[in-house]
Formats: sequence, structure tokens, C-alpha cells
Amino acid sequence: MAQTMEATLKNETLKHEILEKPNAKTWDGLSRMAFAANWDPEGAINWNQPIELGGIKEGWINILHYFYEGEWQGLEIIQRLMNKAAHMFKINEMVTYYSTQCCDEAKHLFVFRKYLYKLNSPPAKQKAYDPLVWLATSGPMPVERWILATYFTETMAGAIFQKSLELDAIDVLGKEMIRLMLKDESRHIAGTKLGVQTLLDHTGPFKTWILKMWWKLFTRLAVKEVRSLKPYGDQVGIDPEYILQKFYAKMAEMEEFSQKFLSDEFSKKFLNPKAAA
Repeated sequence: MAQTMEATLKNETLKHEILEKPNAKTWDGLSRMAFAANWDPEGAINWNQPIELGGIKEGWINILHYFYEGEWQGLEIIQRLMNKAAHMFKINEMVTYYSTQCCDEAKHLFVFRKYLYKLNSPPAKQKAYDPLVWLATSGPMPVERWILATYFTETMAGAIFQKSLELDAIDVLGKEMIRLMLKDESRHIAGTKLGVQTLLDHTGPFKTWILKMWWKLFTRLAVKEVRSLKPYGDQVGIDPEYILQKFYAKMAEMEEFSQKFLSDEFSKKFLNPKAAA
């Protein structure tokens, strides 16, 4: 009887989520937002526009190559772990949403590739993200670590995209491309926040302690990678330290996550840079 009542309540909840207005509070709500916001990478961008980058071309191209690699690795990881996540948390709707994110990543790869070809700099395999991907998917608790790592990388991408739109030196075609991708990234960040909240709801003190130790290692490697872009960022007008401060502040908006994962001295340097100085 109890199991029947539980199943009935769950079905009613899912029915409500399917019928309600799309929002970022549920997995089905996020999926419906993705369906409504889908865009054609060929038709939504005027690819015939000339690209004028001047002195920032080298730096911009190098940043784009890093982004291309990040999108590729992100797609690989989602495909590997989204089914495991759905089974672990017993939430089938996670697969529906993460499938839409796979579609988004594929679109991003396509537009990055097309844009880079127009710049006569076709994508080449980079190794910069391989250690982070290995760290995120190997060993124990891969789903939990993937969700945490994605919160970092998606929030970082959103901050860099937003800054890129503010730069006069970036060409009109590049900004069209970034503006469309930023809409997807905003939804991805909402999805990772829902994933992190799901993780926090299912993780006890001991597992949280282990994940905190892993997070410290991951973030140090990831921050080092962000800072390695400084020579290119200087050419374009994107300061890695500014980006770090922006997206750490964004991650800290989740109060429970901030208390558990951003309370160490390393994180505080980005959240309170003046105090750290």
C-alpha cells in the first residue's frame, strides 16, 4: 500500500512538472526550456559577414581553441555519465534534460569549428583539458565529481562568454555566435545547479568530506588552467583573475554549496579578493 501511494504521488508530481510552465526548477522544466530555445547553427547566424579582428586575432583564436576542446570534452563526459546519474538518483528525467545538453554541445562544436575554419585555423586536438576530464570521470564517485566539475566549468564558460560580448574588438559574427551559445550556457548553469542540489540532497557527511577533498584538488588544477590563458587574454582584453572572481561569486549564490565547498582559503581569495590581498 505504501509503495502504491508513493508511486501515485510521484506520478502526480511528474504530471504537474510536464504540464506546468517551463522553468529551471525541475528537470522536465529545463528540458522544455531547451526544446523552446533550440536554434539552427546554420540559419541563426549570418555566416557571410566578414571577420575583422585586427591585433587580437592570435589571442582570440587560441581562446577559441581552448573552448572548442572544452565543449568536446564536456560532450564526452555527459554521454558517459548521464545514464549513471539517472540510475543513481532514480530520476529518469535527468536523461531527458542531459540529452538536450548533448545537443547544445554538438551545436557549439559545429559553430566553433565553422568559425575557426573561417579564421583559417581549424581545430586541432589539445591536451589541456585531458587531466581535468580524467580527474572528473575516473575512480570512485564519478557521477558526483562530474556534477561538481560541471558546475565549475559551465559557470566559468558563462563568465567568459559574457565578457566577450562586452569587448569592442570581437567581430560581429563572433558575437552572434557567442550570444546564442550564452543562452544555452545560462540554461546549462541552471541545470548544473539543479544537479548540485540533487547531489547535496543525497550525500551524507562522510561522502561530502571525500568530495570536498577532491574539489580542492580539482579546482587548483582548473584555476591553473584558466590562468594559463593570460597571455591570450591580455591580447583580447579578458583578465583571467576577473573571470575567476566573477564565476566564483556566481557559484557562491548556492548557499549550501558555498558553505560546504567554497569556505576554504583558496576559494576566499576569489570571493573576497581585497581581503585576501
